[in-house]
Amino acid sequence: MLILDEPTNNLDLESVEALGKAVKDFPGGVVLVSHDQTFVSEVAKEVWVVGEGQVKKAASFEAYRKQVIKAFKD
Repeated sequence: MLILDEPTNNLDLESVEALGKAVKDFPGGVVLVSHDQTFVSEVAKEVWVVGEGQVKKAASFEAYRKQVIKAFKD
């Protein structure tokens, strides 16, 4: 089990790509917190949203992203 908190901070693009490959190839579970949308969309198999005292599974990262954008527009 890997737990990664903002692992792409301070990494150059080549390092982010290498980390993404390593995460995808890792045979165990990975819990990841990141604001890097490209990285998350590349490696996430499931997306769980924590907020307002709840933990909910999102249908996908793209669905969650669209939900957040819509909330900002409303």
